[in-house]
Amino acid sequence: MLRRKARGVTFVESVLGVVLLGLVTASLAGAVAFMRNNQARLEQRLGAAELANRLILQFIDDDESLPSRALPIEYGDRLFRWSMDQQRVRFNTRTSGTGGGNEGIGGGVSLDRIQLVTVRVWLAPESGGTRDFNPETPNAVITRLIDPLAFSNPDSLQTLIESPGGIERLMNRLMELEAGTGGGSR
Repeated sequence: MLRRKARGVTFVESVLGVVLLGLVTASLAGAVAFMRNNQARLEQRLGAAELANRLILQFIDDDESLPSRALPIEYGDRLFRWSMDQQRVRFNTRTSGTGGGNEGIGGGVSLDRIQLVTVRVWLAPESGGTRDFNPETPNAVITRLIDPLAFSNPDSLQTLIESPGGIERLMNRLMELEAGTGGGSR
């Protein structure tokens, strides 16, 4: 009776198998690390977008209640910095017929007082970001056209009037808009 010798794995095959297994493991570990870092960056950008939206809404409701720009804003376990720019908007409109103005546009909204408000929020240095805005840092930029006299909800006007100095601020807003100085950088 003839016996067949069972063939085993040679040393070279064993080494090659270990090397291939190591390469696959390293590739998977790199992919998992990339996905984890990407998720953290997206969470930072999402936090910045949420804060930018809240700052715009707070500006519309009561611009005096905005937080100080000298201090970072805490959101979750991260700190963010922010800036705001305001500019008056000039619309090129074609008038048709009589009137020559924009009296009826938007149900009484005057296009002469519309402002372009831009809020930038970025990761603060305490959380791994920068002190000044840098596009490479996780950030969010929100731009919105705003009518400073159109209040976002019925309570906004009431809150402004009832706050200390609120009537004076409302009158100053009206005077600035009438004079054409309502805008600038904040």
